[in-house]
Amino acid sequence: MFEDKLLRVLHLFIALGDLIRHWVCSISVRFPYQWKNLQLKSDSRDLPKVPTHLGVIICEEDFSFPDIANIIVWSIAFGVSYFSIYDFNGYLKRKPKELKEEIDHAQRKHLDEEHRKCTIVIHSDTRHPPHVNGYYDTNQIDIQLLSNTDGRQGLVDTTRLLCQQVASKERRVEDITPSAVDEFIKEKSHFPDPELIIRFGEGACVFGFLPWQIRLTEILSAASHHSIGCQSFTDLLHTYGETKQRFGR
Repeated sequence: MFEDKLLRVLHLFIALGDLIRHWVCSISVRFPYQWKNLQLKSDSRDLPKVPTHLGVIICEEDFSFPDIANIIVWSIAFGVSYFSIYDFNGYLKRKPKELKEEIDHAQRKHLDEEHRKCTIVIHSDTRHPPHVNGYYDTNQIDIQLLSNTDGRQGLVDTTRLLCQQVASKERRVEDITPSAVDEFIKEKSHFPDPELIIRFGEGACVFGFLPWQIRLTEILSAASHHSIGCQSFTDLLHTYGETKQRFGR
């Protein structure tokens, strides 16, 4: 008798849960823009911390520009200002226009007018800094598209240039310290080091992504960037926010 009543109560709770889920889904379908804006605002308040610079490594054969654009736009709503999007062979570097179009579409879809006031600049050539005549727009979002030529090869090029400067007596050997190299690289890129990297796809390595700049970077993995939802992405940021980085202590 008691077991029958308990089963009825459980069935009632399950049915009530299904009804609530159906109601929530119907709201998101009927009012998609308003619902997603409220969700993003709520999620951003709940995050313990947000990276200033987010790195994204795509180690998948197929690229979904709409999903990459969603990741960028959600991150902008959360407060991210710099992005480094990396694929080994540089496919994305050859498609900056297509990516920008998808980002513009995702902004209209997910963000309210206030969040759309920022200026998004895509850099497919890291030799062109985000600063113009020493001026930097605080409402500017900078996205650099990277490949293997910007990772290890970039460090090789930096080493070669420093050696040339020593040979021409522009620098002294004793001046080349880790902190000096760090400063030199930052002067070239004008991007801060990424605090967080999210790697999409299989593989337990970073595939040559900016080896010098990620010494202190938190790295998280996800199975795929295809069809990633806002909640799944937010969960990754929550994981980052709850991670305590001890830096060797």
